[in-house]
Amino acid sequence: MDDDKFLERIHQKIERLTGRAIQLEIDQEETNQLKVELEREVPLVVLGANIFQYSGFARMCVEYAVESIRQQRPIDVLEFHLLLARN
Repeated sequence: MDDDKFLERIHQKIERLTGRAIQLEIDQEETNQLKVELEREVPLVVLGANIFQYSGFARMCVEYAVESIRQQRPIDVLEFHLLLARN
């Protein structure tokens, strides 16, 4: 699968799981980036370019973004570990 199609699938999955439109950006410089900005009308999800190399990182990013958007706040590390353990 090419990178554009992969990004489109990630974008659609986050929107489907949250029921909200999002803006998705890829950070080519900070390749481990994972950030969700919720102060905007349309949440901004910024993912590092490592999502293209590491499927586990991509999955983790999607899970974090979805949970943060659902709860309307950044989730902390412990909550995130518990979330990943459940899934």
